[in-house]
Amino acid sequence: MHTARQRITNLIKNSHKVSDKYLWYPVPRKEDATLSENGLPLEQRKTAWNQLHNHLFSYQNTFLGFQINQSFDSEKAKPFLNIALNNDGDPFSPSSQDAMNTKVMECAVLDYFAKLWRVQQSFHSNEAERAYWGYVTAMGSSEGNILALFNARDYLAGMPLLHPMLNLDGSKVPDRDVDPNQPITEMHGHSMLNEYVASHDHRNEKLTHTPRKDNPNNFTPVVFLAEDCYHGFEKALRVLQMKTFCDIGSGNFSCPLKYPDDYPSSFSDEFLDQNGWPHAVPVEADGSISIPCLVKLVTAFVSRGFPPLVVFTSGTTFKGANDNPQAAINQLVPILKQHGMYERRVYSPEHPTKSDIRNGFWFHIDGALGGAQLRFLEMAIDEGLVDNVFPNGFPVFDFRIPEVKSIAMSLHKWFGCPVPSAVFMMRNNDQVRPLDQPLLIGGLDSSLSGSRGGHSVLVMWDLLSKKSYDDFKEIAADGVQMVAFSLEMLQELQEELSLDLWVSHTPGSLFIYFRKPREDIVRRYSLGSKPMKVKTVDGTFEERIYCHICLMPHVTKNLVLKFVEELREPGAFAIDN
Repeated sequence: MHTARQRITNLIKNSHKVSDKYLWYPVPRKEDATLSENGLPLEQRKTAWNQLHNHLFSYQNTFLGFQINQSFDSEKAKPFLNIALNNDGDPFSPSSQDAMNTKVMECAVLDYFAKLWRVQQSFHSNEAERAYWGYVTAMGSSEGNILALFNARDYLAGMPLLHPMLNLDGSKVPDRDVDPNQPITEMHGHSMLNEYVASHDHRNEKLTHTPRKDNPNNFTPVVFLAEDCYHGFEKALRVLQMKTFCDIGSGNFSCPLKYPDDYPSSFSDEFLDQNGWPHAVPVEADGSISIPCLVKLVTAFVSRGFPPLVVFTSGTTFKGANDNPQAAINQLVPILKQHGMYERRVYSPEHPTKSDIRNGFWFHIDGALGGAQLRFLEMAIDEGLVDNVFPNGFPVFDFRIPEVKSIAMSLHKWFGCPVPSAVFMMRNNDQVRPLDQPLLIGGLDSSLSGSRGGHSVLVMWDLLSKKSYDDFKEIAADGVQMVAFSLEMLQELQEELSLDLWVSHTPGSLFIYFRKPREDIVRRYSLGSKPMKVKTVDGTFEERIYCHICLMPHVTKNLVLKFVEELREPGAFAIDN
């Protein structure tokens, strides 16, 4: 019977030869890249280019630690690199004075994801049928997340909407009779509709009681972020001057969560502030948001009149965990209805006699990684191409959930793209009216960024035009199998070394995390690292430093085997020294 080491050695022998593409080149010398007011000699320019290429190419072929797919084809887009492309402004604007754009293909890409995420059942034939709004960002999903917060902030604060809600017969509802001398505290919103028209097609319920007019909290959004959410959200909240539940609640009233009874067993009280509030919504041991904690926290604020803004994550940055928005929202909806926040009347600040009915909540999906991969994995599971790897049911995240308002998904992560970019999408009827419609860009100034590169759209259009759903389902299924293979290799190594490598994996994730190895190994494979508080068998918490590998579509078994071989070397882990 083979030992683990013999088994891996045989696997390497039977796999493709480890070529010189796994050799590592030093970082390019700074002196070769330093620019001069007189330009640089040809030989120095060649040296700088060659050093950079060799360095990046060697690391590209050992890239394991970040969720960026290095396997993509940008050949068709190369001729366009000599054309300055700018998709400035709204992609759906009927005209633009700048002809150097790729908005036609951008809209095709957006339609693709609208259908994939089920906000649009079929490709719309005209603008009136379009149920969504969105664009391809200049940044990654960070931009989409910021815009989601921005729009949600103003939506929940009662700012005017872009598309006035109409009566069922298509006409605007007559103005409400009101005494102009009587103050109206709910002077928010813009559009006007009859009393019981829902905010979008999925809802047909009557308006519950209107929130109290004398409650100053009614138009103060409170943000709920999970402990393992993307770190960039904190920065976004500072820019937008928005507050989390901890910012608002701590020091003003008692936290509804009592430690330790209401917290996951994996939660350490070191993450509580001086008033006993968690800084973020606690997560379960697997990294997904704790639904019982979220429900109690949201209830405490909704009962005080605050409209909640909840961010769910499909693929957290380190554990790759997937929240279960459907399960959470199913528990939150009755609470929102009970307190008049599921739908509420909002009066216009411009026309106090006019009102609309909109939701008193916003649920956003940060699907930077999982926004594409999960959808195709769900299809693969449904068709029996791969076993269901989610013990608590598949974490549906998209617009099939009527209450989901917006989604952001990176194009450069699972799909692969040479420049960071993302798709941001939201329901059309929920878009807050932009401040301006500059003639220069020929339409609404609705995107967060001004100039947007048009090249990433070309790469994505080319990919989506060449591959079918079946192709992507196969890639998603292969990812599950690659995770299983890599997990088995690391567990066998752990057993062979008789050393606890803390090998861990969240079901359904593309990531495996484990004890941090030697620093040169970390650099060579671009491993992401993170300190974590872990509860030990004796009930105490200890801090451990983990690394993770991300089994993106470019990762091969041969690369994983090469990596495991390096981890086997004496001194690969600090504890061996």
